[in-house]
Amino acid sequence: MFFVFVRVNNIPTPYSNPPLPADIVKGAGRLEITTKKGENVVKKVVNLFLCMMLIAIATTACSLPAAGKLTGAAGGDEVKDTLKYNDYIDLSNQINGGMYDLVFTRYVEEFGPEKEIYIDDRFDGYSTTPFIPTVIESAGKTLDFASAEPSYGATDEKVKELMPIIIDLMKTNNDIQNYYTAKTYVDDDFKQGRELHTRFISLFEKYIEVGQQFNEAFAEITNERKYADAEKLKDEDMLIRYYAMSIVLRAQEIQEAFYNKGVGDENVLDFDVKEYEELYQLLTEDIEHYFEYSKDADQRKKEGWSNLEIFPTSIEGVKVTATDILRILREQDPEINSDTEGKVTTGGSNAILSTFDRKVSFLVDAYNTTSSLAGLN
Repeated sequence: MFFVFVRVNNIPTPYSNPPLPADIVKGAGRLEITTKKGENVVKKVVNLFLCMMLIAIATTACSLPAAGKLTGAAGGDEVKDTLKYNDYIDLSNQINGGMYDLVFTRYVEEFGPEKEIYIDDRFDGYSTTPFIPTVIESAGKTLDFASAEPSYGATDEKVKELMPIIIDLMKTNNDIQNYYTAKTYVDDDFKQGRELHTRFISLFEKYIEVGQQFNEAFAEITNERKYADAEKLKDEDMLIRYYAMSIVLRAQEIQEAFYNKGVGDENVLDFDVKEYEELYQLLTEDIEHYFEYSKDADQRKKEGWSNLEIFPTSIEGVKVTATDILRILREQDPEINSDTEGKVTTGGSNAILSTFDRKVSFLVDAYNTTSSLAGLN
């Protein structure tokens, strides 16, 4: 399944609805690649954001001047910054659980992470998702942004390194698709397949390394904006949007807290229950406020907020798993009792934090989608 990456146009027009926050960048999960060879390879691409702050929110258009005031150099600079920022947001989402991540790691799952290709004894073919020309062209446009104003300093330099690697990976992926679709491996006994594998893995290793450096550099920019952007929404009485954004922030604060303490699925009981209770309370309070304000038809109309079910549903998913974690910590028992009137639904004792990460990823997608559709109301 591919995630949907929504790009919010924050350029006000005389006919636009209330301006929208731009996309939220996803935090990273604790997923692993299990290769056909039986190896467990840490999924570094997905874990890139775990090396730093997990949250990044684009500049909110609510902080921009009104459409009529966006004139001259100041207005042009604001527009350029928003376009560039949103493009980098898209890039972050693509390499953190998005299309790049899914397609590239799918190959590694099949043929292994080593330079020498691994071919399963039961191999009966391989198919990947090819990148169409417009997607490759879009990657080229991201590279162009790295040389455009305003300057993002070290982030721009990392984009200049990263995008050629990604473009080469996409083209190599397409060559791999053509090779296996044509079943050429039957005729040449994987000769070209081995060459393609060596090329792909060499690029993939660089992609992981430079991708992490990009995320770290970009975090220095995004971390300066995230909470300020949310507060601007609150100051402008955009309370549905404020609490929607705040829910995502609270959920990702929980992710960050576990990571910073070195706590994962295997040692979840080591996390301090009192600290978690505080984080959980902040999350649940914001959820209550969101549903309170989102029921107000006048407030929804004022904010141009979509009543789409995808966001409330994703909130519920995060809330349920957050409650699972709370129960586990309070009872000091990783076994989840699934017979508690639907309050605990993840089932079993394994991967509760990975489940939470996945739910938060869905929440981010739902937020971005809802924000985008809200602009059409």
